Amino acid sequence: MPTDVRHFRPDIQGLRALAVLLVIVAHSGFTTVSGGFVGVDVFFVISGFLITSLLVREAARTGRISLLGFYSRRARRILPAAAVVAVATVVASILFLPLVRAVEVIKDSVWAAAFAANIRFASVGTDYFAKGEPASPLQHYWSLSVEEQFYLVWPLLLVAAATLAASRGGRLGRRTPLLLVGGLSAASMAWSIYATYESPTTAYFSTLTRAWELGVGAGLAVLMSRGVIRPPQWLVQVLGLLGLGAVLLACLWYSPQTRFPGYQALLPVVGTALLLYAGGDPRSTLASRLLSMRPARVVGDWSYSLYLWHWPILRIAEDRLHVARLPIEKLLVALVLIFGLSALTYRFVEEPFRRGRLWARPRFGVALYPMSLVMVMVVAVSGRAWVDQELGVNGDNPAITTADFHGQKLSKDPHVALVQASTLAAQEGKPIPSDLVPGLLGLRKDTAPLGDCDYRTGTRDLCANGDVDSDKVMVLVGDSHARAWSPAFTELGRQQGYRTYYLVFSGCSATRAIQAEPQNLRPWDDCESFKDWVVQTVGDLSPDVVVVATSAVSPIVGPDGEPVGLVKDRDQFKDLVSAGFAEELAELKPLTDRLVVLGNTPKLPREPGVCMSQGGGVTLEDCLFKRGSLMHSIQMDFKKAAEGQGVPYVNALPWFCYRLLCPPVIGNTIAMRDSEHMTPEYAEELAEPLAVKLGIAAR
Repeated sequence: MPTDVRHFRPDIQGLRALAVLLVIVAHSGFTTVSGGFVGVDVFFVISGFLITSLLVREAARTGRISLLGFYSRRARRILPAAAVVAVATVVASILFLPLVRAVEVIKDSVWAAAFAANIRFASVGTDYFAKGEPASPLQHYWSLSVEEQFYLVWPLLLVAAATLAASRGGRLGRRTPLLLVGGLSAASMAWSIYATYESPTTAYFSTLTRAWELGVGAGLAVLMSRGVIRPPQWLVQVLGLLGLGAVLLACLWYSPQTRFPGYQALLPVVGTALLLYAGGDPRSTLASRLLSMRPARVVGDWSYSLYLWHWPILRIAEDRLHVARLPIEKLLVALVLIFGLSALTYRFVEEPFRRGRLWARPRFGVALYPMSLVMVMVVAVSGRAWVDQELGVNGDNPAITTADFHGQKLSKDPHVALVQASTLAAQEGKPIPSDLVPGLLGLRKDTAPLGDCDYRTGTRDLCANGDVDSDKVMVLVGDSHARAWSPAFTELGRQQGYRTYYLVFSGCSATRAIQAEPQNLRPWDDCESFKDWVVQTVGDLSPDVVVVATSAVSPIVGPDGEPVGLVKDRDQFKDLVSAGFAEELAELKPLTDRLVVLGNTPKLPREPGVCMSQGGGVTLEDCLFKRGSLMHSIQMDFKKAAEGQGVPYVNALPWFCYRLLCPPVIGNTIAMRDSEHMTPEYAEELAEPLAVKLGIAAR
């Protein structure tokens, strides 16, 4: 005997409550349920189930599907609350976050409003120079983008199937939709498994790797649309409890280190499908009764607003307080704020747009798309103009000069003396100079250009810099830290008559230790082949000078094939990297007249540019940071390795720090674009003293 699918399902509201509570608890930092992020996957299955149920009922009732009506309903359900929270997040970011970070949130808001946030965050997540940056307060909009991208395609396929059925004198059945969703879901899941293995960060945000999760819900809706064979009640009870157990097990078992989605997403997805199936049986089950309780239904009603509000409130609070996790008393305040705003948003934003007569007209409902985009764009443009004004007009604070400290014993080297003076100025709490070079806006993206020779792209071209007509050749070898030095070598080449080449690959250290690929922790073939090519190319060029400048990027691959990380395996990591560095020098030394190791820039606890844009009367003293000891100790290991190979070592720290303290501004130049890479502008200023240290300055 078939069982009918009920249109209103109180258990689904409870399932929504479970999903959102798991997400909030996990994002609040409770490691016991660190896998609570699977609540998003629960939402995907529910969404696919409910939306498809609505569409197939419409097709069964009328013989057609109104795309205008569908997108109008979708707009009324999603857009008003999403736009309100996006606007509020932009305003809060401008008020409470460093302004250079607020600029990135403003950009994120536009991507979110256009339902392309997943594309934005996949790109940021795989950008080497964006690593270490706090998560955007709007990052959670990626899941909304995945859903809306899915619903650009799936309803069109159902419309095509319904139209085909009508042309044959019938109505949309189950076979064609099941074949469509089954084929698409199988392809999506196969790609999800592959992409999660090859590129986890990109896979996490991708619609192509997530579509099968919505497809499972959609397929279940089609199967249940005309009833299914009713199994024994005990079996329905078991299926419901198994489904609930699967979702909870995923929350307890998984962690942020779990490769996801891939095949691991099967556990929460299948669990949700079982709960939806069991809850559709008119005979009550224990799982459905638990999920249908009044408190669960209320939280389920608020679940969409809770999802929207929780992430920006938690992230902005943590960033403002400079903590990785809110202390319990502040977390309680944040949770009260989250639930309070969510209740108000549900009552005064969600409900009026969902149930109001004006917006029930399809053409008005669809108009919410451009209206919400315009609203977010207006706030984004206005916010950016305000930030530009705040950072562009800093008064008339003068640059730091050595003359300000003529009574102090400063170095005879004018560049080192300016660093010393800048440190002393910061210790005295001097104001930040007005005419900063470069400006604070865009500082994080201020990377040294490589032109056509960005070897991350796979090219093996050679690009000459400096004095391109010179017979004297200098080669710079290393990773992103060498890239940061490249403007100094371009200027040095022009001044001293050297043709310069930059054989640099961001994230790929200049050591023969085997680098682990950041995405999947397997041996990084592109990096290893690049190292081989570097040695071959240096041999072909027979340069007069080769300079090696590199950091030690974690993790690497150990002798047993397992990843060795700097944090968990510090001693082993340092030993392997140092030995690999010595091996690299031994290969390069016979290929050049002169091989030099250039010491690394300091590792700082925070980004100076972010600190200086905090507002509230921040001074140079507030952003005077001590250099990191761990990375310095690795550089000292590199120095020992260089000495062991008879290779001179140039200590770069006096150009950045004095008495272990590193000023954010040297003169009026920002030295560091982030916590470990220098700005191109400061690199150019170091061309002259660098030539002296390398022993190639013209006399």
